Amino acid sequence: MKIRTIMAAAIPLVLAAAGAAAAGHAFGDISTHYEAIRQALLQGSDAGVSEHARAIEAIALRLSTDFSAAAAGVADGDAQAVREVLPEVIDHARRLAAATGVAGARAELAELTKPLVRYHALVSGARPIVAYCPMERKSWLQPDGPIGNPYAPSMLRCGEVVAR
Repeated sequence: MKIRTIMAAAIPLVLAAAGAAAAGHAFGDISTHYEAIRQALLQGSDAGVSEHARAIEAIALRLSTDFSAAAAGVADGDAQAVREVLPEVIDHARRLAAATGVAGARAELAELTKPLVRYHALVSGARPIVAYCPMERKSWLQPDGPIGNPYAPSMLRCGEVVAR
């Protein structure tokens, strides 16, 4: 119980740091909501996952409707690649929002992460890191710092940084 209280107090700080590190464009906004989902899953909870997934979907929809490289957080030359990945982000965010239970949310987060990792590679400036768990064979985004694997409750620290 004490750990949950500490984690609950720490989540707003982590989210603020994640948002500050990647703010100012759609990827930064998506990353902030993604981090809230990751934090819930680290605690073995699906509380708030649907709401944050719907926020990711809305951000990606808004960007796809009124697209600009600056709003996406990428160079002009990478704009088309981002436009191509947005439908996947929208679809997987929608699926994550509809997921039931922690196991379902973890499975859908892994699918949402795939297009977000491709988007991440194109983003200019500050952004979260990409981590990978070889045991689960899944990637995730997170702020730089200690590994926090959202997929394997028994292996919360299993993983390595694969992209900054």
